[in-house]
Amino acid sequence: MSSTTLSSFRKPLIKNSFYLYIVHFADYLLLLFILPFISRALGPTALGHIGLAQTFGLLVMMFLEFGFSITAMRQISSNINNESKIQLVASEVFSFKIFLVPIVILCSLLIIFSHPVFFYQPELIIISVLASIFHSFIPTWYFQGIQNFKQIALVKLMFRSFAFFLALLIVKSPSDGWLYLLIQGISSFLIAFVLIIIMVKRIGKIKFLAFRKVQPILKSSFAGFTVLILPTIFNNIGIFLLSYLITPVLLGYYYGVSRIHRAFNTLYSPLFESFSPYLISTYQKDQKKAFNKTIFFNVIVLILGCCFSIIIWFFSEIIISTILGDAFLPSANYLRAFGLLLPITVIAYIWGNQWMIALKKEGELARILLISNLIGIFCLVLTITKLEIFAIPVSITFSELTKLVLIIKSIK
Repeated sequence: MSSTTLSSFRKPLIKNSFYLYIVHFADYLLLLFILPFISRALGPTALGHIGLAQTFGLLVMMFLEFGFSITAMRQISSNINNESKIQLVASEVFSFKIFLVPIVILCSLLIIFSHPVFFYQPELIIISVLASIFHSFIPTWYFQGIQNFKQIALVKLMFRSFAFFLALLIVKSPSDGWLYLLIQGISSFLIAFVLIIIMVKRIGKIKFLAFRKVQPILKSSFAGFTVLILPTIFNNIGIFLLSYLITPVLLGYYYGVSRIHRAFNTLYSPLFESFSPYLISTYQKDQKKAFNKTIFFNVIVLILGCCFSIIIWFFSEIIISTILGDAFLPSANYLRAFGLLLPITVIAYIWGNQWMIALKKEGELARILLISNLIGIFCLVLTITKLEIFAIPVSITFSELTKLVLIIKSIK
């Protein structure tokens, strides 16, 4: 790769990655910073219940996103100078989300009456679902499409920081778990409100469209929805199975470990999110150049993932004691097992969720994810009673290896 090409690759990637690191700092790393205080105030049992509620909230959020982070971002990136087109895309996205909200409410009621934790603590699900609805209306796809990450970074940092300090002041005991969820939900509402106003000032008024008028984006987004929702279901179904099979304390261990694992994931997530629109625009101009840059990007992120895995392996007890407290030290080996996944998952993500998206092979990628995730779920069901928490990283490993093999076969 020539110095000129490398320089052209670095400038937009570094700039966008910097602001996306701020976004992820606000969304995830701030939560990691507050985790030492929250975990000590709530204890493993209450923390596990909050994690269970947030897991359902995450599924709700992914359902409401419906693949728009891929298709809407790509349409805006491809029509960056066409404000009327962007306005239409925004109207379609928000209209369809509104149509989905009643389905979310119905599913939430079913969970409340069917799960023992939420039957006695329905406020956890209600608040988590409301927070997820607010979060799903944050127009991240718009700012990614126009490759303007600065405003979304600053707005998120401001309101997430406010939530961080408010939680430190309010959450003091295991009975305050619902307050912690409420604070996060309020910050999501404020972020969505401010960013929608900024977007509307640029593109004009967003219109509520009839269902038949949003069908075009629904059809184009379904494959992207499948690409995003299948891994999310697979990666989170474990905590629901565990909630029926293990003690509340072990559930708390799992939630704490999963937060740390996710925090490490977020350290390279901004690279993925800034590289994706850059890759799409580059591929439209020069396919060979896009392929070479994907290889270069793959090497960088793989090295980073290996470094994270080594750090977790050798410093697991120190990390857990510092972040979660000594009460969570028995979960050190669980964290090591999840740490080994970090270099495994990045390869399939780059060549699947990024390269195949650039090739507009969402349908093929959805089929690959369906097969690999079904294999992962099968492994999880077979091993969870014996391996308990360890069954989750083991099943993810089988799923990721299957996915990688199928992706390589598809793009050859």
